[in-house]
Amino acid sequence: MSGITGRQGSLRTVLTGCVAALALAAFAEPSRVRVRLDVEGELVAPVGRGVEPIRQPIAVAGRFEFIESPSADRAGAAVIREYHDAAAEIVVAGEPTAVILGDDAQQILVARVGTTAIPYLQAGFLTREERDLLDLPFDALLIDALQPTGVVAAGHTWDIPADVTAGLLAVDTIETGTVTAKLEEVRDCVARVTFSGVIDGAIDGVPTHVVVDGACTADAAPDVSSNATSLRYRLTGRVSHVTATLREQRQAGHVAPGFAVEARVAVSRTAAPPAHNPDSSNASAARAQMAGRPDRLWYQDPSGHFDLVHDVRWRAVEQGAGTLVLRLVDRGALVAQCSITALPAVGSADRPTIEEVQRDISRSLEGQFERFEEAAATTREDGIVVIRVVSVGTVGPLPFHWVHAVLSNDAGQRTSVAFMMESSLVEQFGTADLDLLTGLRLTGGPAATTREARLPRKTAPP
Repeated sequence: MSGITGRQGSLRTVLTGCVAALALAAFAEPSRVRVRLDVEGELVAPVGRGVEPIRQPIAVAGRFEFIESPSADRAGAAVIREYHDAAAEIVVAGEPTAVILGDDAQQILVARVGTTAIPYLQAGFLTREERDLLDLPFDALLIDALQPTGVVAAGHTWDIPADVTAGLLAVDTIETGTVTAKLEEVRDCVARVTFSGVIDGAIDGVPTHVVVDGACTADAAPDVSSNATSLRYRLTGRVSHVTATLREQRQAGHVAPGFAVEARVAVSRTAAPPAHNPDSSNASAARAQMAGRPDRLWYQDPSGHFDLVHDVRWRAVEQGAGTLVLRLVDRGALVAQCSITALPAVGSADRPTIEEVQRDISRSLEGQFERFEEAAATTREDGIVVIRVVSVGTVGPLPFHWVHAVLSNDAGQRTSVAFMMESSLVEQFGTADLDLLTGLRLTGGPAATTREARLPRKTAPP
């Protein structure tokens, strides 16, 4: 009896100590998180049928460090992150590019939408480059989901749910495949878990194939039903470290080339003092146009003609001084294309009329234009006059819709916006043009030098 009593006493001591550690971990907020991401591989851009795709080597080295704190549900966020470092060097075909988080965007809110972590600002908007920079596999907000939901013994395996896997691997959907985890061992109340799997899924509707393997450590405690000869554990604490290798092959899409890469990611999370200014909102005046939203991004014309707050579904495919071309990709489908062009400044008395805009449209769409469906002029609260004209016609054998708009202000600054889509996609497009026009501001800067920039010439399907 004394031997049994001794073993029970030893188990009780271990159990008590580990439960206490779990309790401390549960309240050990905020956390200091460090992430390292290294990627090597190649970009693959299709050229056409029967032609070999263009292949370019790519390497990425990213480093991130931030203090993560509970948000108290501020602005719909799950956590607040104060970044001390967020930068990546991207080298494509030997040409390096540095991407960094702006100085006015060091404090980030992160919303958890399903199993997706979405970064955004409280009073402003991230750029697409900043959003992509922060969109990493094994986000610290999601890694605790690597743990099993029940009691497990060493050697036990479990499948990570598909929606959790999608979030951890930073993909939109998973069509087939499973990631399986295994409890390898528990020492000193710390469990070591390995995981691996192969999945086929999609990002922005583009097929992707991912092979992943890695390991993590997490807090653990013996279950109350355990005995000294058959220990079972509950991993209900916090995952503190993750290392993983992802080998991904993604097809080219409507807005980006394909690639074949190997990525290595390492995440560490430790207890940390609170962020020094967790309630600050440091977005600059340029960004702080309204309360931030996870589903909006910000673009600033490099020459200062305009800036734009837009739906995340719009993706830039061309950009330059005073020009921007976007494509609207919705659930993998290419819905529409939009061209924004700064126009020459004019006197306030020379603002364009509806008739002048219609004349320019019929000229620019010569051979495609059939008729106008709508035409109206409105004045926004900020004083900008918007002339919006809807027209229909054909491109080849297909019926098409166009929405043209010219924005002008009292200073004579003008910008042209043209949307085009197949007529069959008008319902899916909805009011996307009105939403984008609402987020477009005229900010000055030198204007285009020729009147030919007013509207696009003949257009072809994107």
